Amino acid sequence: MNTQAITLFYAGMLAQAIFLLLGQMSFKDAGILLICLAGSLAGFIPGKHEHHFDLSNHWFPVACIFAIAYAVFFKKKILEHIDKEILMVWTVVGLYTALQTPFIIEHPPLLILIAVLCLIAIANAFAGFDSAYGWQVYFYIWFLCILISLLVSQFAFSSMFSIFGHGSVPAEPFAMFVLGMSFLYLVANVWYVIELIPIPGKHQSLDERLEEVEEAMDDLVQDYDARSAPLWKTALLLGITVVLLAANCFGRFVNDATLVPILIAVLPALDRLKLFNRQPVTAAAAPVAPANAPEEP
Repeated sequence: MNTQAITLFYAGMLAQAIFLLLGQMSFKDAGILLICLAGSLAGFIPGKHEHHFDLSNHWFPVACIFAIAYAVFFKKKILEHIDKEILMVWTVVGLYTALQTPFIIEHPPLLILIAVLCLIAIANAFAGFDSAYGWQVYFYIWFLCILISLLVSQFAFSSMFSIFGHGSVPAEPFAMFVLGMSFLYLVANVWYVIELIPIPGKHQSLDERLEEVEEAMDDLVQDYDARSAPLWKTALLLGITVVLLAANCFGRFVNDATLVPILIAVLPALDRLKLFNRQPVTAAAAPVAPANAPEEP
């Protein structure tokens, strides 16, 4: 177990937690953040069948508890506000990850399915057929599915096994810090997928659970921007993303175990820079008032 690596990993998580709240953080939020930190210490509680306390087995549960508590308390503020261009970039990153995964490459039908789903999201960035409610829900769920695939990708987070005492620890402090940032971002967003699973909880009816799922879907739609950016900017963004990933794939300038967590940490910042001038949704997509509605004065 490497104390320095764990410290940098936790520092990255805390930095990402603060970054995602920039511009909307209040004193109350700071207090809640401290509560999340204090609550994460529950990860040090010995298990029911743990006869010999091993500290190295508790560092990772602490990180998970903090990430989940953070996601629950700050959902309204950190639920990612995505648009078709950012979704396109995430899709390309997800496809890059899939092409580096032997299991997917060895199963052509699975690879073809993933490629088709990726092409739908990329085509939407140019065609803009996401004005309907159903498409917006689908594309946000697709975004969350990409995050899940990145979280479980072996090469992207293989360093975590080393950090928490299951191998040799990498020497790059920056990589450990970025890994912590990306881990919090992924776990916080993946947690919202659970809210979409229509399985009733204890003492809960199916209808009550479906109502909760519908509310969760409404929350996702509210954080999906269906407006379009100029096509040349979309094409430029796609070209830059593809060229950079392709260059790294063939040139191996940065190890994938470092590159993917960096992208996960940087993409939320790219979204917050607001680099694109949005065009309003077409009038056809706007709700039409009833013909007999009274005129406004």
